[in-house]
Amino acid sequence: MGNEDEARRKLLKPKVTPEEALSILIDCYIPDGFGNNPKLPRCEVIQQLDSYDDINYLVKIDGEKALLKIHNGVESEQYIAAHVKKRARLDNDGDDVTNNPASRTSIIDMHSAIYEHLSTPKYNLTACRSIPVKNSSSSNDDDEDRDDCVCIRDLTVISEEHSPMQLVVRLQTWVHGTPLSDVKWCSIETIVDAGCYLGRMSHALDDLAASDKDVLQASMCYHAWDGRNIVDLEPFISHLEDNDRRKLVTSLVDLFKKEIIESGEGDEFRMSINHADFNDANIIVDNVDGTGIKVSGVIDFGDTVHSWKVLDVAVAMTYALISSYGKSGRSISAACALLRGFHYIYPLTAQERKHLRLLVACRLATSAIIGNYTYKLNPENKYLLLHSKPAWDALYFIWGCDGRGANGTTAAVVENAFKAACDDITVPEGSSIPSCVDLSFPDPPMPDPYAAARIEGGKKAPANIQTITFVTGNKKKAEEVNRILASGSTDFPFQITNHKVDLPELQGDPIFISKEKAALAAKEINGAVITEDTSLCFSALNDLPGPYIKWFLDKNGLDGLNDMISFSDDKSGYAQTVVAYCPGPGEEVHTFDGRTLGKIVRPRGSLDFGWDPIFQPDEGHGLTYAEMTGEQKDAISHRQRAFAKLRDYLQNR
Repeated sequence: MGNEDEARRKLLKPKVTPEEALSILIDCYIPDGFGNNPKLPRCEVIQQLDSYDDINYLVKIDGEKALLKIHNGVESEQYIAAHVKKRARLDNDGDDVTNNPASRTSIIDMHSAIYEHLSTPKYNLTACRSIPVKNSSSSNDDDEDRDDCVCIRDLTVISEEHSPMQLVVRLQTWVHGTPLSDVKWCSIETIVDAGCYLGRMSHALDDLAASDKDVLQASMCYHAWDGRNIVDLEPFISHLEDNDRRKLVTSLVDLFKKEIIESGEGDEFRMSINHADFNDANIIVDNVDGTGIKVSGVIDFGDTVHSWKVLDVAVAMTYALISSYGKSGRSISAACALLRGFHYIYPLTAQERKHLRLLVACRLATSAIIGNYTYKLNPENKYLLLHSKPAWDALYFIWGCDGRGANGTTAAVVENAFKAACDDITVPEGSSIPSCVDLSFPDPPMPDPYAAARIEGGKKAPANIQTITFVTGNKKKAEEVNRILASGSTDFPFQITNHKVDLPELQGDPIFISKEKAALAAKEINGAVITEDTSLCFSALNDLPGPYIKWFLDKNGLDGLNDMISFSDDKSGYAQTVVAYCPGPGEEVHTFDGRTLGKIVRPRGSLDFGWDPIFQPDEGHGLTYAEMTGEQKDAISHRQRAFAKLRDYLQNR
């Protein structure tokens, strides 16, 4: 039944164009006469938003943002059926009892009740509100007992066989702020704050479950994403093409059966209403009073379900692993920060804490399995891949190929970190969130799943891969450095991650600046780091601008840089990258100097690459950097030479 329902969701996903969305918006929610009356509100469809089973459009009405939501066919059918039953519930005197709160039975009605409940001042939470339709005639059915915020329209769905079908449409207020997924970098304090927010919301949903029996009943629906149902995903595992992945997920499901279901320990978990999808795309943040990024609201209750309370925080921890903070080489730190914030507000029991790593791993597996299956059904929806690859990477990291990692190292680190997140909570005076200084640590060395294969091939394999953080916020630069460091080697014994660190602007020669930056970064990261500093040096100016080339370029432009040496016949110079490597706080910093000799010329080539148009390398056959292909430049570039020296040093270690 569960698998059938999940498959139908994919077939009955709405297929609505922006033009159709605008027509629905006008017909259902804008007063009659739109377009002919200048006093009526102006409305527009801005863009389609990412979604699994529904269609969501960001719209504007008189400049105010709103969300137009077209529900999938499964929930729409349920809503329509529930309200048909309501119409039949008339007492003997002919009085309509449909306004009785106890008559709520559909998931869509449950969502409306949740929005209303969370918006009360008691909980200090932010949720959207539904906007009423302009009049009852905007619906194309004759059920006058439905919610006055709901419009029902005949619309196309993915399956042509089921098109058109009646779908529920709602217009909702916009939760202002920025999705955490759009924030390129956030602090660990933001992750802790998110955990606290989820804890407060969990208390509010508990209160709703206790006070509204029909909402509680509606939440007791089957959902394939509910962690309790991972066993039901076994048929979807067969769609995985990678044999190793199938084995890993199968072993994980078997362990879940043994340790939680068959042991009866799952029966001891607390039950209530869960949001069940507290991920960085649904967490809305804002820079409150300029004091830092904080959670301002949460959206998308489409996965809300009555389930184990521990699963709500397990889901949130799962997505914290692959958040912008987690991806910076601090995935375990991110999960721990979320856990600490939640546990501070909503303490977990000892039994719930015992199985956290297994439950997080199961959620990662669920995300990867369903994402893979759904993408095969709907390959044009790239959103389905958003969490798929990161989920596999995180699953291998925290669980390992055999569930233990290399010699159990990763498992022990994760278990101990989760324990510390719950046991060592202190709240600084004047703060609303727990301290998280002790949780700001880099990920441990990653187990090497291919070690055995390399040993069989006659090559010495390292036991672990050490993580080194390349200090940059530029992912493309990080990818380039990874290629350079791994080139010519099948067993490069390091994993390079990247992380942006705000460091002071230092002055001095390039070697001094690089050493100081690396030492400061290692202290900030609390681990091994790589930094780089690039210079463009003019012989006529005794190697200036050097490391200050960025500021000279900003102030003077390319022609201005040429004018600086117009007094001299010596146009020679060199491009320089100094790479610095520091193994950890207080450790010795090693530098690697890469240079390419050339001339300073009038700008030629693409103007999109900084000072590249005015540097003509001696080895470039008369071309400037900006006139070369990427491959031509990489073969002689100063950056490639510096990082090649670092690569040789690291491998020799």
